[in-house]
Amino acid sequence: MRHLAIIGVWFVVFIADGIVFPALTGLPSGFGIMVLLSVLAITFGVHRWVIGLGIIFAGITELIIGTYFGTIIGAWLAMAWVWHLLNQFLNLKSMNENDSLVALAPFILLGLGLFAFGEGVSWMIIHFVYESELTAMFFDIFLSPAILSIVAVEFAITFFVFRFIYFSRNAG
Repeated sequence: MRHLAIIGVWFVVFIADGIVFPALTGLPSGFGIMVLLSVLAITFGVHRWVIGLGIIFAGITELIIGTYFGTIIGAWLAMAWVWHLLNQFLNLKSMNENDSLVALAPFILLGLGLFAFGEGVSWMIIHFVYESELTAMFFDIFLSPAILSIVAVEFAITFFVFRFIYFSRNAG
C-alpha cells in the first residue's frame, strides 16, 4: 500500500508541476520530480527500495518529458549519495521518525539544498555529456525568488502529504 500511495503522489506532482503550476505562474516546469525525489530521500531515508523507486520515477519522467537519458537518474543517485553522507556525518533522523510538525521547516531547508545539488548535477550531466555550449542559466534559476518560492511550496505540500500518509503511528 505504501508504494501505491507514493506512486499516486508522484503522478499528482508530475501533473501539477507539468501542467498546473506553469499555467498559473508562467514559470518553467520540470522541478517537481527533483522535489519529489528529495522529499522521498528525506522522508524515508536512503534504503534499497527508496533508491529503486526513485530510479523508476526518474526514468519514467525522463521518457515522458523527453529529457536527455540519465540526467534525472544521475542527479537522483547523486542526491541519494549526498543524503546518505549527510546522515552519516550529521546523524539526521528521517522525517518519518520525527513526531513534530516543527521539524518541517528544517526539512524544507535541507530539501532546498538537496534540490539545488540535484539540479546542479543534472546541469553538469547535460553540460559535460550532451551540450557543451550550455550556458550557466542554471544559476539564474536559483536567484529567482519566484522559482524558489514555488519549489518551497512544492516541498511543503509534498512533505505534508507524506507526513499525513505516513505519520509514525500509522506507518508500518
